[in-house]
This record gives sequence, structure tokens and C-alpha cells, in this order.
Amino acid sequence: MSGLKRPVSEHKSSSIPPLMSFCSGFCLSVPAIIYKVSEDITVNEGSNVTLTCLANGRPDPSITWRLLNPSAEALDVGEYLEISGIVRSQAGRYECKASNDVSTPDVKYVNVVVNYPPYIKEVRSSETPVGQAGVLHCEASAVPQPEFEWFREERRLSSSQSVSIQISGPRTLLVVANVTEDDYGNYTCVATNRLGIHNASVFLYKPGMGRDINASGCMCQSFWLLLLSVLSALLQC
Repeated sequence: MSGLKRPVSEHKSSSIPPLMSFCSGFCLSVPAIIYKVSEDITVNEGSNVTLTCLANGRPDPSITWRLLNPSAEALDVGEYLEISGIVRSQAGRYECKASNDVSTPDVKYVNVVVNYPPYIKEVRSSETPVGQAGVLHCEASAVPQPEFEWFREERRLSSSQSVSIQISGPRTLLVVANVTEDDYGNYTCVATNRLGIHNASVFLYKPGMGRDINASGCMCQSFWLLLLSVLSALLQC
């Protein structure tokens, strides 16, 4: 996993509690018991993170770590799990397991939340006739959850009789109730949280206009490719 360093076990705590004594001329085996584990944490993407899991037992227990989601990937062995420059894909529930084959392993968990700025991952424009309702879609990924705003050119939109803004978690809809000629054009979806901002263009267009615009773009691109091919051939002569 990217950013993970091999856990180290040379650190020792001066507060390690004494093992229960089962000695009477000789010592019996003692099951592994985790006595200290990191609390759940929330960090910003890019931070360095160290998770701690200390255990006692006889013989000395082996400590292993796993990130349970999405694939329960084994991360190696050691009391300290160091994550350098943590990224959003490394968020989740970490499992610390202490075992020494004496009894059932002792298991504890640490939840790690990774904050990151918004990224608009999907928008859907709308081809809507005059007089009908047009719906523009915008979805963003972010932690903490993003706040949304809609703009038409430089003007911030708000819910009114003609326009409705709906927000549900990471998604927002802009609903134009009764589309007029003046409503056609470019709209901007803006997603923000305390770590950043991201925006994307969404279009409300008259039936047929979107296809014509795309076709014009393709024709223009083909023309320039043809022109470049002709110039290249002439230069080689």
C-alpha cells in the first residue's frame, strides 16, 4: 500500500503493566492481551499517521495489522504502524491482532477518517424543450461532506418559484420548473468544504442544440486535422 512504512517494534513503553503471575517454580503460558491501542482519529490527506498497538503475553505475542476495507489487506507485523502522507484510499477500519498461539488472538480496532477537498466526479446536462422542467445533476466526493452552490454566469442562484435547488448528501440537483428560451445556457456547480473548492459546468440546452454543438466541434477538429496533414505533406516535398 502506498505511503505505508514497515511497522517498528523497538519502541517500548515504560507503563507496560506487569503480567499476571502464574509462576510457582515454573511459568505457564499466558494468552496475548492488548492493553493499549490508538484511539479513532481524523486527519487531513497528506498527514503522517502512527497507529499504536501494545500487548502482553507469554510467549511474547506477535502483532499484525490489516486495513479491513475494501480488501482486508495485510499490512505487516509490529507494534507501530506508520503511514507516511496518508491518502483517502487509506481511510477505514484498521485491525490490530495480537497472538501467541496460547489462546484465541486478542483483536482491537482503530477507525481512521481522512479529510480531503471536494472533487466533482459527475455532472449531467439536460436537453429540455420550452415549457418543461429541466434537471441538472452534480455529484462530488469530499470529506467532510461538501456544500453546494449553483451559478448562472456570475449570478448565484437560490430556490425560487422558477428554480429549485435540491441537495442530498454528495449530490445536488438544479431544477428549472418551466424552461424558457432565456434559461438555456451554461450553469456552474460549485462544491466546497474547509479544505478546498471545485467547480464544473453543466448545460441546459434546447433539443437538438447539444447534438449540433457536438457535431460542429467534431467537424472543426476534423478540418484542422486535415489541414495539418496537407501542410505536413507539402513540407516533405
